[in-house]
Amino acid sequence: MIEDEAHDACLVEHTLKQEGFNFAFRRVETQDGFLRELRRFKPSVILSDHGLPAFDGFTALSLAQEKAPDVPFIFVTGSLGEEMAIKALKSGAADFVLKHRLPTLPSAVHRALRQAEFRVQRRHAEEALHSSEERYRRLVELSPDALFVQVDEKIVFINSAGVRLFAADGPEDLIGKAIRELVHPDYWPLVQQRSKRLQEGNAAPFVEQRLLRLDGSVVDVEIAAAPLVFGGRPAAQVIAHDITDRKRAEEEILRLNIDLEHRVVQRTGELEAANRELEAFSYSVSHDLRAPLRHIEGFVEILLATRAASLDEEAQRHLQTIAESSRRMGRLIDDLLAFSRTHRAELRKTRIQMKELTRSAIEDLRHDWENREVDWRLEVLPEVEADPALLRQVMLNLLGNALKYTRTRPKAKITIGGRAIPDEQVIYVKDNGVGFDARYAHKLFGVFQRLHRASEFEGSGIGLANVRRIIHRHGGKVWAEGALDKGAAFYFSLPLPPAPKNTKVSKP
Repeated sequence: MIEDEAHDACLVEHTLKQEGFNFAFRRVETQDGFLRELRRFKPSVILSDHGLPAFDGFTALSLAQEKAPDVPFIFVTGSLGEEMAIKALKSGAADFVLKHRLPTLPSAVHRALRQAEFRVQRRHAEEALHSSEERYRRLVELSPDALFVQVDEKIVFINSAGVRLFAADGPEDLIGKAIRELVHPDYWPLVQQRSKRLQEGNAAPFVEQRLLRLDGSVVDVEIAAAPLVFGGRPAAQVIAHDITDRKRAEEEILRLNIDLEHRVVQRTGELEAANRELEAFSYSVSHDLRAPLRHIEGFVEILLATRAASLDEEAQRHLQTIAESSRRMGRLIDDLLAFSRTHRAELRKTRIQMKELTRSAIEDLRHDWENREVDWRLEVLPEVEADPALLRQVMLNLLGNALKYTRTRPKAKITIGGRAIPDEQVIYVKDNGVGFDARYAHKLFGVFQRLHRASEFEGSGIGLANVRRIIHRHGGKVWAEGALDKGAAFYFSLPLPPAPKNTKVSKP
């Protein structure tokens, strides 16, 4: 079993053993492990997840068809859309089972093993076509699928599986019967076309078709035919494999996908309604909550301007506290609205020179550091692909934090640099500020999470949450390192931009 989740493999093994299967089991996660076990373990059946971190099911299927073509291959996956399911079957998979429908796996394995046995027997049958009729009869009787011979579009021989397929009591009910009576009318033109191929000495490959049983019911089959000499006369050997179970499974998958599409439409509508409600809430926050704050600030200013002389020092201090709290509430509302907009803003990615963007952000923050001694150190910074406006917010937040938490230092040292790792560019901002307790680093990027008292360092606790949301929307990661009174380092990664295509310039 090709599976990176050991628990899923354990459930599969348990499900099969519950249904009476007695078997040895191997789980692999990599291509090398898969090829090694194909040679050493020699499996009777291969089960495979669709997508693994370093390997995928379709690659495994291709390798299995090359290295062990007779071993049936079954996808056992968490999700498989209709298009991928069809691709799996067309690519040669024996079947597929969804992980949340594991009780259907034993029957799928039974079918796959029967089909594998059928393929081996069919190959044997094809090799024996030029042998004697008696040897041919003995061989085809072993086939689990219907095999019959027709001469002049009438059945002259049929095996036991064929008798069962057509719901007959015995071969005598079918010998001499015209083929047209056993073919669904919709498929008779196809049968006539294939008959011409046989008359020209060419085999007719497997196609899906419908046959009629003697009781009038319809059966779905995969059917193929090859020219044959029977009793000294030109004939055709026909092999019909019952695919009723597979068709039923395909119809069930189609039904589930239609149901899924309906649910997606429903959930999309619910999401759109939720977004409209969020927009309305943001409007309410922006307008309805700001009005009382403006009133508080305004009337505090009036009191301080007109009644300051009659107020004692403690009363004036209380009014100043009220004014500062309302201003802080206003900043908090602004930060919340910015955080909300970040989630909904459309990404407009372009190539960005990080050194230029960083210098511009430092200049924007000049009023925070122009009267301080700050040692800005810009190391090597890469070119990245991101939304310029959102990435600017990230840098303003990180640089603003570095300035804020180095305020107690006689000389602030802030270093901005970058480095490349496989498939990603990492940018960092380091400072020599007050740092933080590394045990609580996981709290830094949460909304309203602060590791320092507001009386020591101002802020709403939303800036780093905004950083994380922006970087996650770009497909990157954020993390932090630090220690109390030893400074802090904040990192974020962005996927490497695609390499520019080589363009050929023709000579004049």
